[in-house]
Amino acid sequence: MSRKVLVVDDSPTFQSYVSSLLEDAGFEPVVFGSLAETKAYLETKPSFVSAVLDFCLPDAPKGEVIDLVLEAGHRVIVLTGNGDKELREELLGKGIVDYILKDSAVSLAFLVPLLNRLVQNIDKTALVVDDSPAITQFLKDLLERQYITVHTASNGIEALEVMDNVWNVNLVITDNDMPLMNGVELTQHLRMNNDRDELAIIGLSASDNPDLIPQFLKAGANDFLNKPFNQEELYCRIHSQLNMQDASEQLYFLANRDHLTGLWNRRYFFNFTDENPAPHKSIAMIDIDNFKNINDTYGHDGGDHVLKYLGRTLNMAFSSALPARFGGEEFVVLCTENSDVFQAELEAFRQEIERTVIEYNDQIIKYTVSIGLASGNQSLGLLLKEADDKLYEAKAQGRNLLRS
Repeated sequence: MSRKVLVVDDSPTFQSYVSSLLEDAGFEPVVFGSLAETKAYLETKPSFVSAVLDFCLPDAPKGEVIDLVLEAGHRVIVLTGNGDKELREELLGKGIVDYILKDSAVSLAFLVPLLNRLVQNIDKTALVVDDSPAITQFLKDLLERQYITVHTASNGIEALEVMDNVWNVNLVITDNDMPLMNGVELTQHLRMNNDRDELAIIGLSASDNPDLIPQFLKAGANDFLNKPFNQEELYCRIHSQLNMQDASEQLYFLANRDHLTGLWNRRYFFNFTDENPAPHKSIAMIDIDNFKNINDTYGHDGGDHVLKYLGRTLNMAFSSALPARFGGEEFVVLCTENSDVFQAELEAFRQEIERTVIEYNDQIIKYTVSIGLASGNQSLGLLLKEADDKLYEAKAQGRNLLRS
């Protein structure tokens, strides 16, 4: 997706300030100061994340620029110095993403996280469950305005069918009072197979029963809203849940991925094998030949460059295998499929590395790898030892070899 953000404000000082905020966050501001300039720009059919529009411009004092950009099919965030309730409701009723008060730097600091959330939402999928077509469509419109992909269901049974057929739903918003299966029951079913940090569930209800909120939360819901709800509050709660989801995913990545190569790390490798036992498996131990010489010759940055390249090559080398970095210049690959195919892919990988020429700081780096391979139905520990012995054999016989 484009990182462009349309900014329209008649104050050069404010243009400069907002542009600086956006550029520091990796966005590309496209800045204009009038309705006329904005109209001419929109005629070029541009693509951008969202427009950030001042409510009052010299040639559009009543928010006309907002209608112009919305009618062109773009998302809009409004900047205004007026926090009047009637104006706020009018703006939200037009279908804007949100509004931000221009009263302080603290308020404006909300802009970048909001834009980042919109960009991240492109990869998010939600399921709306409600037996009211009007409420379902209303929620669908609100979520799609945030770049979230939306599926719908009219009761809990339909919702479970959608969950079975749609990959990677991140958010479920469910009413409680529905036929066949209510929202609390649906939440219980969903929580059996989905952790809180993987699937956010927000319950809804127009009921005045005070016991319903704890029922939803104890069933596994992350949050709850009473109907009728405030659009801003809904967005804030959705953003909060998705932000926590992303933070959890990032923590998982940091704990289980090697930061340099992007491969799975030793911890993940052993957790994966514990959770996915296989009667027959193949283990390959891979070691970069003479890696100390590479570090001594090209420096540790040069060595890191080689490790990164090897990691990318490993990721693309196998049709069905799990590569991981064990530490230093040592890597391991697990395969539970056809061992003959795996051995052929390992040999092709070794030859690919042998042919590889890496350019680094106007220098050429060539390197090779040695590989030890073990296959069978022994324990993981025994196979790792056997593969390590075969790796030592490959090193002893001259390096740049595959031994099994």
